[in-house]
Amino acid sequence: MSNQNNPVILRFDNVSFAYDEKKVILEYADFSIRENTKITIMGQNGAGKSTIFKMILGELQPQVWKVVLAQGKKIAIARQVIPRDQLDMTISEWFATAFDEKNYQLDRDMAKVFEEVSLPVSDYTKKLRDFSGWQQARLLLAYALIQDPDILLLDEPTNNLDGDGIGNLIGFLLGYDKTVVVISHDADFLNMFTDWVLYLNVHMKKVEQYWWDYYDAVEQIARQIERDEMLNARMEKEIQDKKDKVNFFANKGGKMRKLASKFRDDIEEAEENKVEVRRDDKTITNFEIPFENLNGPIVTINNVSLMGLDWTPVSHKLDLELRKWDRVLLKWPNGIGKTTLLRRLVNAHDGDATIHDWVRVWYYSQDFNALDMDMVVWDALREMSDAITDQDAYRVAAQFLLKGDILKNTVSSLSEGQKGLLCYARFVIQQPHLLILDEPTNHINFRHLPVIAEAISKYKWAIIMVSHDQWFVDQLDDVKIVDLGRLRK
Repeated sequence: MSNQNNPVILRFDNVSFAYDEKKVILEYADFSIRENTKITIMGQNGAGKSTIFKMILGELQPQVWKVVLAQGKKIAIARQVIPRDQLDMTISEWFATAFDEKNYQLDRDMAKVFEEVSLPVSDYTKKLRDFSGWQQARLLLAYALIQDPDILLLDEPTNNLDGDGIGNLIGFLLGYDKTVVVISHDADFLNMFTDWVLYLNVHMKKVEQYWWDYYDAVEQIARQIERDEMLNARMEKEIQDKKDKVNFFANKGGKMRKLASKFRDDIEEAEENKVEVRRDDKTITNFEIPFENLNGPIVTINNVSLMGLDWTPVSHKLDLELRKWDRVLLKWPNGIGKTTLLRRLVNAHDGDATIHDWVRVWYYSQDFNALDMDMVVWDALREMSDAITDQDAYRVAAQFLLKGDILKNTVSSLSEGQKGLLCYARFVIQQPHLLILDEPTNHINFRHLPVIAEAISKYKWAIIMVSHDQWFVDQLDDVKIVDLGRLRK
């Protein structure tokens, strides 16, 4: 590819980094990023993708050697979410923090980037928390672009976007003439624009480079594993042959013993020359969502409040009753107030909707606001049930790759993908009768999604779901689609 000859804009020069002796992220990582390329960073949850971003930004410093940015080049990041302590800032206040000095053309510059990201904003005094999830996703991108970076970092940019929003983002990236580095679990999205891939090998603590697109990288990794396994299998056979000869000649005298000694040396050399076969990313194990039996309806919905075309809430009639095995997919365009509606349903006991007595509800929130970020991970699991034993809680945690020191840390220390897995572990322990799922594939590694889809498909109780991941929805049987967008027409 022609961009392989572009000048290097960023280099990791034999970088090593560890949070502590038990959490080593990189060992002598050596790679370069070139100008005007589109790069994907991939690796399993907790492998250190966000840590790489923090080192690029200078928020973390490597313990060994250095990260080198070409002179005069600027970096900006579109983060996954707006920090909670900034949500009460106005648009103008927040965008002003993107600059080290006062920007006297801030309104003009904001208008320009809002047009670039297709976000109509006219009131710059509006608070960040008053924007919907998809609007906040575009605000995060605009916040990065207004800094006019030479390297644009995107951390899970498709979260909260519907199909049209993802299409607009792909179009923007294809036309963007600077360097872009992306972390995302959306394989189809990545494959639309990726020039090459940096793969974080969590087992070897290395960064591997693969040219061409995302699926090519996955295929190259699989082929390399197959080649290494075949090479080691041949060497194992040779080693065993020599061991058999050693056993035979060792009991003989004279020259035969010397020959046995030579075979021992050959065995030792062959053992040293065996290649370390890279291990594939770990995948969560198959799981079931248990439940206690319950008679009668689970939730009854009479009315829903949706954001009108003038951005004011309007109540609409909707007769919907869910019982065992009922699955409902709520469809609507961005900006209609889906997250607000789902949050109201979690504790619905009014004229609009009622969750019936003894029903246990579990809510997967796309921004994880159902989690207490200051709670220790182990406590976040144990609080879901007084009936579960510690042994069973450890077993469930291990199913979702939450083991060891991870359980001793706070929820806030987890990667976004690990927070998602924690949510699924929590509702396995809680045994709910109603799942309310707001973008249940957000942040989740694509390798885990078939396991999660199978578990939800086998779940016998009620599901209310919003998802823009059509592949995931297609894995579930007997899903009733309710198009709320039609209600406000």
